[in-house]
This record gives sequence, C-alpha cells and structure tokens, in this order.
Amino acid sequence: MDVVMVTSGFEKPPWIFKGSAVYQIHSVRVDSVRPFIPKEFKVVQNFGYTMGGFFLANYEESPFGAFDELVIIAAIVKPDRSSRAWAAKVLVNSDEARDHGRKVFGLPSQVANFIKKKSKVISPQSKAEGFLNINGLGFSKLPNNYKDTQIREIKEEGAPNSWNLDIKSKAPNLELNRFSINPRIKLSLTSLSGLTEYNPHLLEYTCQIETRVRVVGTSKISEQFTPRYEECEFSEHQNSPAADMKNLMIETLENSKPLIAVEFNSMKMTVDSPTMVSKCQ
Repeated sequence: MDVVMVTSGFEKPPWIFKGSAVYQIHSVRVDSVRPFIPKEFKVVQNFGYTMGGFFLANYEESPFGAFDELVIIAAIVKPDRSSRAWAAKVLVNSDEARDHGRKVFGLPSQVANFIKKKSKVISPQSKAEGFLNINGLGFSKLPNNYKDTQIREIKEEGAPNSWNLDIKSKAPNLELNRFSINPRIKLSLTSLSGLTEYNPHLLEYTCQIETRVRVVGTSKISEQFTPRYEECEFSEHQNSPAADMKNLMIETLENSKPLIAVEFNSMKMTVDSPTMVSKCQ
C-alpha cells in the first residue's frame, strides 16, 4: 500500500492540541451504519455488531485557539490488513478548525454551537435508607453532578433541517476524586478520512496522545430533529444530508448500546500531516 504526504497552506505540522475529552465506545448494528461507510470497506464485526461511538473534546490550546469538537465514529473498518476507526461526522465551534479538517484531512466537518452547563441530581432514597435516616442511622447521599453538552447545528447553505444533540455525562465527584488513580499514559490512535467532497482521496492519520485517563460513567444521549414546516411534506427526500445526519445520530449514538467511557485529562494530542493511501488491498 503506497502512501504520499498531504500538504496544505495551514501552519506546518505537527499540530498540537491540549485539553480534555471523553471517548465513549458503543456496540452498533452494522446494517444501521453501513450507509455511512464507503462500500469498498470491510466492516470489522462480530455477530452483526461493530464498534462505534463518539469523541467529545474541549481544547484549551490549539493552532486555532480554544474550541470544542465532537467526532462521531460510525464503525471500525478494514480497507487493507489493519483496522481503523471511520469518522462519519465531525462538529466543531471554530471556522478555522472546520476548514483545517476539511482541507487537510478531508473530514466531513461542520460548525455547530456547543452549549455547556452543569446540573445536580440527588437520587431518591429507598425505603430502607429513609427508615435509617429517620432513626439517625443513615447517611446523606452525595448529589450526582452532570455535565450537559447541547450541540446545535449552524445551518449552512442547502441544509433544509435543523437538529440538536444533547450529551449528558456524569461529572467526577470531587469528594471522591482524591481517592481515584488517574495514571498518565501514551496512546496512538490511527484513523481514516477523506473520500468526501473536500478531498476525494483516502487518507490516514495518527493521533499521538499523552493523557491522564480513567473510566467514567457512560453518557446519556438524545437528539431532536426539526424539519422546516414548509418541507415536512416532502418525505421522499430522506437521503438528503440533513436526513443522513439524523439517521447517523440515531443509529450510532442513540439506538446503540454504550459499552465504556474513558475520560482524558491534562491531554496533549499531537497530529501530523495525513498520508494519502494510493491503493487499497
């Protein structure tokens, strides 16, 4: 498999991103995400299921300043002898980051609003806990802290619909955080991109990550998809980019089963220029 380097007019690589992220892996039905994967790719699967999910990052430092990013991973694919993740959609709240993703990596990047807030939920007491508390033998429950990230589309020309995605993740409990162990590790994650209107070639790139890591509770995901009233009647346009986005979100994130979520803290991610794969075997 021959490769050549991809060059661009942006700042020279490597590009360094610093911040934090959550990487959540889902068990996804292959037939539900197959439309979002190039037909020439073999999907790595087991009993009809593959690995998908999302990578939600907050970069405090980057070549484009601070910004947020959501990468929707449709599946693990195998275009040759090795397996890699396939990113079906990338959402960022930076025009520069979107342009860089499109022009350099051929990613299907789009600008969106990221609205973040925190909330607290105290689980209801069981009857036994209530009895113990009445008699002075119980204990007060610590509230569950949640980080709620709402991602809203910024409409581009030709996009007939709008959608909102809500990711509610359980935040670390600061009272218990001092007892946890967050080792610092090094990861190397290789992904494929390209084959889009922004770059018709198949590209490969690697993210070298140094980070503190720990397993966290999986996020709850919900989406809202709102067609414009004057276009509701045209149900035949279900293969439009907006409809594809809705189906991708539902099948990859909402209707799939989350398996594990990992939190990256004090993260430094180094990304070099992608290579262009000239031949698939």
